[in-house]
Amino acid sequence: MTETTTATAARSDELALAAFRLFSTRGIVGVNMDAIAAEAGVTKGSLYWHYSSKKEVVLAACAVYYRRWRDNMASATEGAPSRLAAVEAAVAYSVRDCLLDDENRVFTTEIVAQALYDTDVRASWAGFLDEAERYFLGLVHRAVGAGEIDLDDVDGAVELMFSAMEGIKQTALFRPLSGTSESETRIRRQLMSLLGR
Repeated sequence: MTETTTATAARSDELALAAFRLFSTRGIVGVNMDAIAAEAGVTKGSLYWHYSSKKEVVLAACAVYYRRWRDNMASATEGAPSRLAAVEAAVAYSVRDCLLDDENRVFTTEIVAQALYDTDVRASWAGFLDEAERYFLGLVHRAVGAGEIDLDDVDGAVELMFSAMEGIKQTALFRPLSGTSESETRIRRQLMSLLGR
């Protein structure tokens, strides 16, 4: 990669990160290209040089979210002393950061709303959900193989857990107390019970 190409990619990443921050606090509809440019400290023309439409910015912000999820999930699970501990760490990260974090919930709920009528956003989000589910399937299958979890239908259990997580995320919008540490512990325990623990 040339120095110019690297600088251009870095600037695109900075712009996507600025958009992600705004989308996570103000939603997608409430943010225009002017606001994204201002957040990134660039002119609107510079923003349009990197992204020709708001939809491109939304997809780039999704890519920021996916990278952040991968990095944070790897950090949460990499030092786990057992296969079961890795599953528990992944569930704990998911509950704390993916389900109960307000900014995360704003962003992901907005993306799901966009996916209702935008096929590109839907395909992007579906690809991420498939990746996240495969990640959990791998963790749980390894724990079952190590004899640390007893499950007959790993695929079905992980699918049910993912459905439960989406429901918890939506419910947390209307029940603010679900974000307390006591609730977080209870939710983690309930999700682990779906995985045979």
